[in-house]
Amino acid sequence: MMESLTESEISQIARHQRDAGVQRLSRHFSWLELSDERRLFHQEFVFDVAMFAASRGFSWTDVIRAAEIAKGLFPRLGGKSKNRASPGGLDVPNLLSLLRDELSEYLPNLTPLHQQDFTQFLTHTLTARRRLFQAAVSGASNMSIAQLHLEVQVPPTPCPLAQALVGAAVRATEGQMLESLD
Repeated sequence: MMESLTESEISQIARHQRDAGVQRLSRHFSWLELSDERRLFHQEFVFDVAMFAASRGFSWTDVIRAAEIAKGLFPRLGGKSKNRASPGGLDVPNLLSLLRDELSEYLPNLTPLHQQDFTQFLTHTLTARRRLFQAAVSGASNMSIAQLHLEVQVPPTPCPLAQALVGAAVRATEGQMLESLD
């Protein structure tokens, strides 16, 4: 566990807005292994994982451990998957194996529900972040983005029921009056 990242400090970080929280949490880790373009993605990922753990009721100690897991996972998944079917260029079986190992080492006391939520969140978030990162780093120059324009036409808004009933009553009364005149 990071010596400088205490339970008190992580609880303070959790109260910050996202940008300030990312900045404050990032001071507690070394980011030397990453280039500038990857560093912000990684820092935001670590913050989001920590805040997810806090929002799920993890103890502050486990929130810190969740941040450490996130910090360690991101660089270890740096290579592209040989399995093209994997989403976001991730080797999902490898990711799940890493998560299982990390959870048993760093968060062995999580409930099965917390383990499932945490694993699902990490898998989903890593996949989405990897896709976004790959698009940003490559400048999205070789990606085609289909943009569709869909127009929805809504039928006219019907008048309120009370107004419709009054209108029907008026028409019925007019009809009765016309009949009596005939």
